[in-house]
Amino acid sequence: MKKNKIACVFGASGLVGSFLVELLAQDDCYTEIVVANRTHIDYSSPKIKEVLVDFSSLDKNPELFKVDELFVCIGTTISKAGSKEKFRQVDLDLPIQIAEHSKNAGLNFFCMISSLGADASSSNFYSKTKGQAENAIKALGLNNCYFVRPSLLFGKRDEKRTFEGIVQWWMKRLSFLFISALKKYKGIEARDVAAAMLYLANNLPKMEVISSSELHQYSTNYFLKQ
Repeated sequence: MKKNKIACVFGASGLVGSFLVELLAQDDCYTEIVVANRTHIDYSSPKIKEVLVDFSSLDKNPELFKVDELFVCIGTTISKAGSKEKFRQVDLDLPIQIAEHSKNAGLNFFCMISSLGADASSSNFYSKTKGQAENAIKALGLNNCYFVRPSLLFGKRDEKRTFEGIVQWWMKRLSFLFISALKKYKGIEARDVAAAMLYLANNLPKMEVISSSELHQYSTNYFLKQ
């Protein structure tokens, strides 16, 4: 397993991204974690280097791509973004721009959070947008490019999502029903998604799309090795 690695995280303030930064800082394989943030966040670990970024001008921050691994945990909702157009800017346009810069920099690992059901041909706007992002990034031919597709994420968010909270409550109590073909729909803790992404970075499986059920297993594998 490679040591002395530098990783970069986009979306570090989000539910999965915050756990990912925490795990990276604790992992002895990494000497530096570059965090691309819009606004300042206080970090206690000396390994974390925050870079305040204008995401409309990524070319001004080439240091973000002079790393060994890049993780994209960016995502929003239509209600939070304010419109479908603004949602696409965050969940489609921005990830593609990040991937293009990663390609130009010759990065050897790119991992992005997508979504269960991502499909460019879907009639569902959210799933369609996620699928379009995957397809556009795949077409770039990045080395070791992975898309993780978690089911409903469990974890405490800064913003209030009442309906999602109700669904989480029920899914946790009915998790025993999600077996066999239904395993990919089983909810997953945000910290487990972050751990699974680190497992991918250090093991590089051949598949490029990782289902929620596989994320559960990779998370277990990661923590067993710690």
